[in-house]
Amino acid sequence: MTGMGSLQGAVAIVSGGASGIGRAIACRLARDGARVAVLDLNGAGAEQTLQQIAAAGGGGLAVTADVSRAAAVQAAVARVRSELGEPEILVSNAGIARAARVAQIAEADWDRVLETNLKACYLLCREITPGMAARRGGRIVAIASGTAVRVGPGNGAYGASKAGLIALIKAVAAELAPDGVTANIVAPGITDTPMTRAIFGGEEALRRQASSGRIANPMRVVIEPEDIAAAVAFLAGPEARYITGQTLHVNAGAFMP
Repeated sequence: MTGMGSLQGAVAIVSGGASGIGRAIACRLARDGARVAVLDLNGAGAEQTLQQIAAAGGGGLAVTADVSRAAAVQAAVARVRSELGEPEILVSNAGIARAARVAQIAEADWDRVLETNLKACYLLCREITPGMAARRGGRIVAIASGTAVRVGPGNGAYGASKAGLIALIKAVAAELAPDGVTANIVAPGITDTPMTRAIFGGEEALRRQASSGRIANPMRVVIEPEDIAAAVAFLAGPEARYITGQTLHVNAGAFMP
C-alpha cells in the first residue's frame, strides 16, 4: 500500500459513487490522500462527486459506467490505469433495491438487482485483483447490508444479492490472502441515503421513525453515510492489514451477529 499511516497517493476505485454512501466513501478516501476514480451509471452524479473532491483539494476521475457489464468494467478500469495508475483500493458499492415478494418480483427486476449488487463486484474483482496479487498488496471493501443476514418480506432479491456478496468476498479473501490482499465487507444499517429516503417517504419521515423507535436499532438513530465511509477508510488503510474475510456491521446495535 502507498503511504505510511494514510492513503496518500493510493489509487482507489469506488463504484456507485454518484450519491449517498458511495459519494461519502469517495470523498473520505480522497480526504485521506487517495486519488479516487468514481464509477457510476449516473455520470452527472459522478462528476458532482469529483467536484466535491476537487473543492476539498483532492484529485481523481469520474467515469460513467454500468459496472454490471463486463465490457464497461474493462473499459473503466483501463481508463483508471491510464489516467491515475494501477488501482490499490477497490470499494464495490453500487447497489439497487426492488421491493417485492419472491413469488411476485419480475424476472427482469430480480436479474437487475443480482447483476448490480453481486455480479458487478465479481467483474470488478476479476479485472483488478490480478494486478493487486502481482504487486502483493491491495484492499477490497464491498458494501453489503444488514438485510443479508436479517431478511424481511419483500427483500428476497436484495437480501440474496447482499448475502451472495458476503460469500463472494470471503472467497476472494481466502484466495488472495497469500498475496497480501485483504477483502472485507461493511454492512450498513438504516442509513440516510436517497434510496432510503425514498423507501421511508422522505428525510423527515425517516428521522421521525428513528426517533420514535420504529426503526429497529436501540440507539434510535439514522446512520449517516460518513459513518459508513469511516469504516471503509479503516479497512482500506494500513492499520487493517491483517483483517480479511470479515463483515463489519455498522448498524447502531440493530442486531449483534
